[in-house]
Amino acid sequence: MIRERYSDQVHSGEILDVLSMNGTPACLLDLRMQRVTLNQEMQGTLHIEEDDLSFAAWIQAFNSTAQSGLQQVLHRLLTEGLRETSVQLTDQNNSRKYHCKLVHLTNGQIAFSFKPLEETFTNPNYTKRSSYTNIIDKTGQTHSYSFRRPIPDESKQRSAQLSTPQDPQLRQRMSDIIDKFPHGLAIINQEWEITYANAMMEKVTGIDFEYARNERLWDIFPIDEYYNFFQNYLRAMENKETVEFEGFIKETRCVVHVTVYPTDLGVTVFLQDVTQYKKHLQALKDSEERFAILANNIKDVFWIADPHFEEFQYISPSFQNMFGVSRRDALSNPDSLDQVIHEEDLEKVKVSLSLMKKQRHQVEYRIKTVQGEQKWIRTRGFPVENAGTLYVLGIHEDITECREMNKLKEKSQQLSTITQMSAGIAHEIKNPLTAIKGFLQIGAANPELRDNYQEIILDEVNRIEAIVQDFMMLSKPKSSIQMEEVEADEVLSYVLRLLEPEAQDKNVFLRSEKMHLEETILTEPKRLNQILINLVKNAIDAVDVGGEVVVNSEVLRNELTLSVSDNGPGLSAQELAKIGEPFFTTKEKGTGLGVMVTKKIVADLNGTISYKSKKGEGTTVTVKLPRQP
Repeated sequence: MIRERYSDQVHSGEILDVLSMNGTPACLLDLRMQRVTLNQEMQGTLHIEEDDLSFAAWIQAFNSTAQSGLQQVLHRLLTEGLRETSVQLTDQNNSRKYHCKLVHLTNGQIAFSFKPLEETFTNPNYTKRSSYTNIIDKTGQTHSYSFRRPIPDESKQRSAQLSTPQDPQLRQRMSDIIDKFPHGLAIINQEWEITYANAMMEKVTGIDFEYARNERLWDIFPIDEYYNFFQNYLRAMENKETVEFEGFIKETRCVVHVTVYPTDLGVTVFLQDVTQYKKHLQALKDSEERFAILANNIKDVFWIADPHFEEFQYISPSFQNMFGVSRRDALSNPDSLDQVIHEEDLEKVKVSLSLMKKQRHQVEYRIKTVQGEQKWIRTRGFPVENAGTLYVLGIHEDITECREMNKLKEKSQQLSTITQMSAGIAHEIKNPLTAIKGFLQIGAANPELRDNYQEIILDEVNRIEAIVQDFMMLSKPKSSIQMEEVEADEVLSYVLRLLEPEAQDKNVFLRSEKMHLEETILTEPKRLNQILINLVKNAIDAVDVGGEVVVNSEVLRNELTLSVSDNGPGLSAQELAKIGEPFFTTKEKGTGLGVMVTKKIVADLNGTISYKSKKGEGTTVTVKLPRQP
């Protein structure tokens, strides 16, 4: 009733008046303000003149043992969420015993009332054997505990134990719980003797307390080696306050978290082995420090985001230098990054970010910083799942200098190629021009011999024309391709009929193997013809007299495969690596432009070309073209 009325904000004086009507000595304890308000009955019982005094002055009305027990009960009432409790106390002169009741009010104050018991103590040297405390928990259930004071006997041994329930099964169950408690538990009396220690305490400390039962704590753990423990145990015992600290057990090399609870009998100690936890914590700290060193000293930006990029969990410190946007702004508002991305690249970036939550992906785009500087950024990201949560991890790279270097490199390569090809063109055209000029001069000086050199001059002109045509083919744009439906068998048959005479003149056996060539493909016939002609002519030129050239062709579901093999001398690995370079050739009178033209046409038709060769074993060239480019 006191608790209910006080929760309705009844004045504290009214509560004391209600108790006074029944003649009950009572007071209100305000532990936050450390003040006590007493009714007249309480003043008369304790012989106190003031009705309002400090908590320290009020508690002096009880003897030292009662003060300690009252402090302990108040501590439990406040920290364990108890509703009410009761305790038996003795006054300062050990002349009167009281049954006291404490009720924890909703506003943090405690209502304290008691009534004297009939038993009177006349011997001040009498030591009370037991002190009973009834505690009512949050559910309203009452639990009784008995604390037995240490009693000296002839062997001067002392014991301290919690009284156990009368039910044997419940007593056994409580014993099992304490013995199997996952942390070390020990009870130490006021003489620093260990009166109880569970199995885990022995495991953590490495001490067999069965053989150390009659020894003092500091005989087992010297103070000079465990001074930190001694200080905190002494503090808990003298100040009657709970103490927590960390220590190191040298015998087992364990780091322990120690909690010391004061009691009337001494202290109760809990030891939790936190060695592995400390190791893991230190390893995590070291890992974080190494990662911080990496993140703080690398130009690239690491980031972790949710799959929808609505929140960033982490952004490395280089972000602000790269984008000109503070990390705080980016973490609080991920959309702030959109303001610096080039408007023409923004949609591309958003599409790429949506792909990163499903697969590895990268995108290159332009940004413009607040300072007006334009940069090229490459962003790479991929999905990662951790503990059932999906994240996207990625990295931003500033590729501005890389792109500029690539452009310079491309220009340098272009100039080098132009220079090389110009020299090659001049060289290739100069040879037939020199021959033409020489024979024309001979013809001019000897008109009767002019007709004899006519055929040679025409051959050299044709050679010049072929060189020019090759260069025209190389410069022909891909956009000029005119696609149409073509039967692959017709193209192959046309090329074989065209080159059969040339093969026969050289006594070379030319044959073909066809598979599914009745299918049609979408391509440009002229360019496909040119590819086959170049490949077969090169193969015929490569073999000696009596050699063999085989053309394999197959139309599958999605592509046309052409393969031309010869049993010529083959190519070394170094020669194979140079195929396709301007004017590289193994022919005596070749220019190397035919291979370049072939590769250019294959690329224009969205195909691939590959070479396989070994010295002394011939060469195989394979071209694959899509049926529907």
